[in-house]
Amino acid sequence: VNPFWRNVESWGFNILAPGAKDKAQKAIFDRGFNETYVALSFRARDEKCLALKVYPYDWQLFAYLEDLDYGGPETVIRLGSCETEPTSSLMSDLLNSRPEFKETKTMRQMKKTLGQR
Repeated sequence: VNPFWRNVESWGFNILAPGAKDKAQKAIFDRGFNETYVALSFRARDEKCLALKVYPYDWQLFAYLEDLDYGGPETVIRLGSCETEPTSSLMSDLLNSRPEFKETKTMRQMKKTLGQR
């Protein structure tokens, strides 16, 4: 099943196929299915975050730490895991618990600019 199909409303339907929406609802969404692979990319506290779900395991949660020398590669920091789809609130709490993210991205960049690393 296409991962962008969260529910039947996320589909496009051909108006020449009467009943297609109802058939899809019954055949796919009413029966239920397990998501086998999901990659969610979003921001929490203005930090780039990634949540990976690979069936049958829990969600694995990551954040990208920018290179303060600009132009270098970002470092991926594992924040933890959770059983259900993560919220921005959970990600913010996990970011706050890591020493690399104690300061906001803006504060880290400002200190770099002022030479206060």
